[in-house]
Amino acid sequence: MHLVPILTSAVAIISVFTVSITVHELGHYAVAKKSGVVVPAFAVGFGPKLIRWFWRGTEFSVRLFPIGGFVQLAGEIPQESLFRIGERIAVKLDAQGKIRMLGEPGDIPGAEVGVLRDLDLTTRLQITIETGDGTHTYQVVPHAKFLVGPRNSVPIVAFNDQVRGKPLWKRMLIILAGPLMNFLLAGFLFAAINLHIGMPLNSSVIGGIVPNSPSSQVGLVAGDRIVSVNGVSTSSWIQVEQLVSADTLAKPVTIVVSKGGEEHTFMLTPKLVMVNGKQVPQIGIVSIISHNPVAALKSGFVSVYSDAVRGIHLYGQVLQHHQFSSLSGPVGIADQISQEAQSGFWYVVMMTGLLSLNLGLFNLIPIPALDGGRLLFMIVEMMRGKAIDPRKESFVHFAGFAVLMLFSLAVTYHDVTQIF
Repeated sequence: MHLVPILTSAVAIISVFTVSITVHELGHYAVAKKSGVVVPAFAVGFGPKLIRWFWRGTEFSVRLFPIGGFVQLAGEIPQESLFRIGERIAVKLDAQGKIRMLGEPGDIPGAEVGVLRDLDLTTRLQITIETGDGTHTYQVVPHAKFLVGPRNSVPIVAFNDQVRGKPLWKRMLIILAGPLMNFLLAGFLFAAINLHIGMPLNSSVIGGIVPNSPSSQVGLVAGDRIVSVNGVSTSSWIQVEQLVSADTLAKPVTIVVSKGGEEHTFMLTPKLVMVNGKQVPQIGIVSIISHNPVAALKSGFVSVYSDAVRGIHLYGQVLQHHQFSSLSGPVGIADQISQEAQSGFWYVVMMTGLLSLNLGLFNLIPIPALDGGRLLFMIVEMMRGKAIDPRKESFVHFAGFAVLMLFSLAVTYHDVTQIF
């Protein structure tokens, strides 16, 4: 009997996370490919691969744990860091004596095995190996396969095909593309919701009357145009709402309306109605609802802007007043999605838009391992005129990722204690 709500929640949670994160990674992928960067892998989910396919030089895969995903860009970490000087390595040569495959000894049948003595996989694409008959330096074929497991390989590519080999402005665009896609997704989802439920037409014409409300009792009807409230002229629905609710004590208001070209004056006493946890005076009128797609689209992206500003302000409050307990991690977000899923499809759509928006904002925070942290390194590079040592930058991002994981565990623990 309780199976349907559980399945509904599970599907909603997986869908919301997967869509938001996959769209983010698609942004990085699309701009990287357009910029000529080799993209070895694009994964939806984490863990063991369930299905995989190859397209345009990229291995796409769907993995066991469906929440999350990643895109791998060539050169994101220095290719030299995949190897250790002094380790035993197996290489397979082509007819010209160049390396076309390399990996662990035993993984490549018929390969030449030796000890790695030197390598340059940034500019020259060369590897020096010491074998039983001497030391040899081999050229590596662009896109040679480095086997990192029974079914996994990483291509060794030329510097021009790596993300680090691209101009600074292209690298910045690749990084910004992920959050930008999140903002675009949020805008279109908000627009779809607006189109579905309709939006108040910003005029002072009454679209409907709430039964048994103060307006129905005095004879206001749909189509009446509100000329003024308490002597203040009105031309928009926002003005009407603000003037009616200006006095939180719900004192009587005087409303002048136009009926058939004639003006009539009414005295109404608003009722206090609970809205978002607050008592708000209302007289029981609703606006004309519009389903205009252009207006819905505009309103959707206006919501993205206003919610983004609100989100930035919230992050500032959290840092300024150390209100870290107000943050939610994956468990807290999943719990909220589960609750909204019981209310219907469009509530899940709204949650997807909100998560996508916040994912884009969060990734722009200048913390190592996040997109904002990578942008910060690029800004430093632009100011100093040269790039920071890739190994040092990779270490900083790795350390930042570790700190983020610890912080995520702390937030998750807080979420669990609050929920259960």
